[in-house]
Amino acid sequence: MIMNNKAPILIMAVGNPSRGDDAFGPMLADQLLAWLDTQSEEVQARIELICDQQLMVEHVMDLSDRQLILFADAAAQGHEAVSLRTLSPLPTDQAVQGVNSHSCTPAQLLGLYQAMLMQVPPPAQLLSLSCHGFELGAPLSPQARAQFPQAMALLHQWLNDALNQVAPAITGRPHA
Repeated sequence: MIMNNKAPILIMAVGNPSRGDDAFGPMLADQLLAWLDTQSEEVQARIELICDQQLMVEHVMDLSDRQLILFADAAAQGHEAVSLRTLSPLPTDQAVQGVNSHSCTPAQLLGLYQAMLMQVPPPAQLLSLSCHGFELGAPLSPQARAQFPQAMALLHQWLNDALNQVAPAITGRPHA
């Protein structure tokens, strides 16, 4: 019997804090950590945060045994300044095609999960911020900085909904 100690809610914040608007994910992660510090142990146990510069094949295993997943990432293009959308896994052939060990899209990662683990991935959404610059050493653009509060409001709304949907985490819960 394997013991599952994973939080039912996973938030994967993606981005490079040294590349302008790509810092969106790490900035969101910092704000989320500050918020989590003010929450009860029960709430903290239900949320896991992973912050990385990019999604990689290895993150497939981080998705397992979750009830809900939120990816947060900067978008180089988009019609909305801030968006929250439901993700579907890419079909296996598309997920595997063009994958490399150093980067994946959220939909590609969900497709790889499905192909590798032979099961449907947990429900996932993408919170993205339409960004304007990714230059090395650049600060967050004024546009992204202005949109950040709206992204945080969407994150808190998503978290509220997610916490109401998932069962409380049970440390040491057995699973097969």
